[in-house]
Amino acid sequence: MNRLLGAAAVAVGTMLALAPMASADSPDDPYGFNAVRDRTDYFVAPLDAGALIGPNTYKPIILSPYGATRKIECRGDGHYSQIHECKQYDTNNVAHDLQLLANPIRPIYVYNPF
Repeated sequence: MNRLLGAAAVAVGTMLALAPMASADSPDDPYGFNAVRDRTDYFVAPLDAGALIGPNTYKPIILSPYGATRKIECRGDGHYSQIHECKQYDTNNVAHDLQLLANPIRPIYVYNPF
């Protein structure tokens, strides 16, 4: 009987240790520097007015079939924390990753259709 209770206690303890803990979602960034935000206005397509020479030369370039017309969401605010993990939504509202190309002059993001 003692062995049976001991085995049951070990089994219950193992299940409790491996089960995910139930808790309310707590923000991993209390100040919102790493929050997902709409950053569509932060990007410019290469053929847009002022993209290569003009007022929008500070904006990252996006190479996408939608240009900068569809919604783009990124983590980070671009001021206090760096922009990363960007996604652009297609016409069916499906999010696709934007891959950052290594470029020392200006960031270039490429639409990943997969």
